[in-house]
Amino acid sequence: MTARSASRRSDTVAGAARDLPLWQGLRAVLRHDPLTARSRKLSAAGASDRRVLLTFPRAALLAPDDPAPLLALVGGELPAPMAAHWATAEVLHLGLDEAETGGAVRKLYLEFAPDAAPEPDLAYLALKCGGGRQALHRYDRVAEAGPVLAALDLPPALAEPTEWLARRSGDLLRVAEPGSARLSLDIGLADLDGADDVLPVVAHLAAAIRPDAPAPQALPSHVALGRDRHGGVFVTLYGWPEDP
Repeated sequence: MTARSASRRSDTVAGAARDLPLWQGLRAVLRHDPLTARSRKLSAAGASDRRVLLTFPRAALLAPDDPAPLLALVGGELPAPMAAHWATAEVLHLGLDEAETGGAVRKLYLEFAPDAAPEPDLAYLALKCGGGRQALHRYDRVAEAGPVLAALDLPPALAEPTEWLARRSGDLLRVAEPGSARLSLDIGLADLDGADDVLPVVAHLAAAIRPDAPAPQALPSHVALGRDRHGGVFVTLYGWPEDP
C-alpha cells in the first residue's frame, strides 16, 4: 500500500466515523479530532465490520481530569481500578462495535506507558458496555504466548498460526475479563510491516475462523485471538484497510 492510498483510506475511515453520534459526542469535549481506525471481528456467528476506535491523548480533553463526559458517551460507570488510575493514563480510546450480539457495545480504554504503568506489565484497562451489562477488561504485557494459549485450548488450526505469529512478533498482551471466561492473546504486528511471510499466516488464521470471510489484503496493526465470555472462539484484525 502506498502512502497516498493509505492516506485516502484513512480519510475514508475518518469520514465514516464523523457520521457516528459517538464521534460527534467525543468531538464536543475534545480539543482536536481523534485518530480513527477500524477493525474486523470474525467468529462462528459471522463477521463484524461496523467497528471503530477513536484515539486521543487524555490531555486533549477539555477537562482531562473528569471522566464523566466520556462515561456518558459509553453509558457506563467507571470501575474502581480505572478511577484510581485515570490520571496515570496518557492516551485514551473510545470504541464502538455496532454488531455485537445483544446490541452495540461501547468501550473506553485507558492506555499506560510502560514506564508509568500503575502495576507491573499493565498496558490497558477497559470498560465495555452493552447488552445490559458492563465489564472491566485488563490488558497485561506478557513475555511469551504459551500460558495464554494453553488456557485457551484452541484446535491446532488456530493454535499453530497463533503461536507462529506470537514468536514472530514478541509484542504480546494477555486480555482478560476478571470473573468470566473471556480471554485472548493480542499480537502486535505494526513493526512487521513489509514482512511477506506474515500476511499469509494472518489470512490462514482468519480463514480457520470464517472460511467465507474476505482475506486481508494488508497486514493489520495487531491481531487478537481468544474466547469470548461464553467460550466462543474469535479473531479480530485491527487496522483493517478500506477496500480500494
